[in-house]
Amino acid sequence: MSCVCQFWSVTIIDDQAVNRLKSCLPVGDFRRIVIKPNWVKHSVHPEFPAEAMVTSPDVIECIIECCLDRYPAAESIMVGDVPLQSCDWEKLKEQSGISRLRAKYAERQRPKIEFHDWRLERYQLEDGYLHKKTGGGHGDPAGYREVILDRESSLEPISHQSSAFRVSDYDPKETVSRHRLGFHRYLICGSVLDADLVISVPKLKTHQKAGITAALKNLVGVNGSKAYLVHHRQGQDEFSPDISPWIRLQVRIREALQKRSTLSFKTGRYVWRLIRRRKGIQTVATRDNLRKSMYIGAGSWYGNDTLWRMIYDLNWIIRYAPREGGALCPVPQRAYMVVMDALVAGEGDGPLQALPVPLGLLGVSDNPFLMDLACAQMMGFDWRKIPVLDNMSLFKADSWGALRPDSVGITVDGHSYRSLDAVPVLHHFIPPPGWKGHIEATSGDGLDESRKGAGHA
Repeated sequence: MSCVCQFWSVTIIDDQAVNRLKSCLPVGDFRRIVIKPNWVKHSVHPEFPAEAMVTSPDVIECIIECCLDRYPAAESIMVGDVPLQSCDWEKLKEQSGISRLRAKYAERQRPKIEFHDWRLERYQLEDGYLHKKTGGGHGDPAGYREVILDRESSLEPISHQSSAFRVSDYDPKETVSRHRLGFHRYLICGSVLDADLVISVPKLKTHQKAGITAALKNLVGVNGSKAYLVHHRQGQDEFSPDISPWIRLQVRIREALQKRSTLSFKTGRYVWRLIRRRKGIQTVATRDNLRKSMYIGAGSWYGNDTLWRMIYDLNWIIRYAPREGGALCPVPQRAYMVVMDALVAGEGDGPLQALPVPLGLLGVSDNPFLMDLACAQMMGFDWRKIPVLDNMSLFKADSWGALRPDSVGITVDGHSYRSLDAVPVLHHFIPPPGWKGHIEATSGDGLDESRKGAGHA
């Protein structure tokens, strides 16, 4: 790959942008290509628009066109993700431009270009309660394959506490059955394992549980069921010490009643609304509400020492899991690269309540750690205070995590930087409420005035 980690300003996706991106694609005779965007959920609030939540359809289209030209022998290009269980796929298709792209490429046969919702299960959210939906129209057409990490998992050092492993709104019994001491499994989409090139296309945003969501976190969407994805540990790194006891109580009641009793859940939700109003706890993270007392859910703070471990497992899997699933291979099984969509980024209480930040930026890299280090710096955050980056020396695969921040190769609009601290801050992002006052960089973070003058944040 000709570029290590490169960013450039983009006002529109034109031929110049296509040619520039095409020159960065890896060399190879790739036949089965997977493009993995961020399609986390449909937008439900005007202050949190889809353009700040999900990958731009223009960026996806640009990558498809690059692949068509760069890899003439390609047999298939699949674009897919595993959204949240409550995502309304029909709304998301319209908001994110999936319907337009499907229509454009519908008649093409070689390579065949498909767009898929890879979720194993779908749920409908009604007044906070999740009802399981029936019917087809979702799932990976190639099925799912279990990938085995067992004692090699990054979760293993904390698996003596596996009974506390949790994912919000998922049955803890299912999560614990997949992760315990000496036993760690993931349910990976077959289309991803079948690919010989995976192009990850994250949306640059803040994230309430991870600090930021960029290249590393984006791979959560290659696992067919999020019940396999440990996010925090109950009673361990679940809450910050100063969290309201009312929030702790609400989380416990929600865990006990979600997907079990509609009537009891709605009664509990009514009581919670009364408490929330009385205590002034805000749950909608508008710019105005972020100045008030915000709801901070389970695992949604800087002390979350669990999530990064699961993220590391998935980033190992993406390169080393064999096509048929099972144990990891000793050598890489597929090529991988990242195209970062920061045309409109997201700040505040992301990933679902992301406030738009018009950065007008695209980035490419073959190393997700380097990409995320650069992004954290440009967001005005201290990477040492983000666990998924601070622990990078513990990453077991490749040399991805073997980076020296004082000796990197990052280019922004033609300017090369060898030191991470020298990379300019493009916008001081508002951190998620549980990270406020902790994640922000305190030195070497001067805003790049030249980009402000060019109409960028």
